[in-house]
Amino acid sequence: MDHSNRLPPTGWGNDPLTQYLDNVRGNQWATFANKRSEVIDLIAIDGMFRKLFDGAINPRPFLPVYFLLRAHSAYLSACGAVMAGQVHDAQALLRVCLEQGGYALYIGEDQERGKRWMGRHDTRTRSQQDKWKDEFTHGKVTRHITAWDADLGRVYTTLYDQTIDYGGHPNERGTTVNMTMEEIEDGGRRFNTVYLHGDGLFLDFALKTTAQVGICALRLAKVIYPLRVQATGVEFQLETISKRFKCYRGASDGQSR
Repeated sequence: MDHSNRLPPTGWGNDPLTQYLDNVRGNQWATFANKRSEVIDLIAIDGMFRKLFDGAINPRPFLPVYFLLRAHSAYLSACGAVMAGQVHDAQALLRVCLEQGGYALYIGEDQERGKRWMGRHDTRTRSQQDKWKDEFTHGKVTRHITAWDADLGRVYTTLYDQTIDYGGHPNERGTTVNMTMEEIEDGGRRFNTVYLHGDGLFLDFALKTTAQVGICALRLAKVIYPLRVQATGVEFQLETISKRFKCYRGASDGQSR
């Protein structure tokens, strides 16, 4: 698609939807300009995803790559939403990023499990559907991750629960932190739902969470493709940023850094 013409098409901005989308882009630009260190981290995490998978040929195992690419896509969507101030709505995207990465590790090299996942919609028998639902549960995925790496399982669980609480599912916290209250002239109160957050605590929280989720997905990729992570030079970069965001626990002292 040619982006050389930056002028909007005729009629753009003449309705509430496209006006809202203009506000989204304006907020993204403001975040880019005013939250440079946070945005640089998001860009670096995106760069690690691209190093891992751009130009990859015949990866083994193959199926997890699909999940990790979808994790990257969800991460990109979450970056766009958070930079726009869509703090609540971004949580569902962050949850998807984690789930895609979790499924990548859960299936891993298990070809039979991969076949069962691909056969989810084989409805010839109800028992097949029931077995699928019993095998591919959040609890089993989480326990599988923890069995590989207890610290990674801790990070994954903490972030997943956090995204659920703050908007990944309809929950009290997700509602209240995206609501404002104002006094009105008749002595009553008006409650307003915030679609686009400006600068402040909630935006900072969401930017940090987005980085942490991207790091977690990359750590899941490292378990599956350790040689690729090492060969592309991502390993040192990932460990460094993980420590800075306290998404890593060193084996020597067991303390977050």
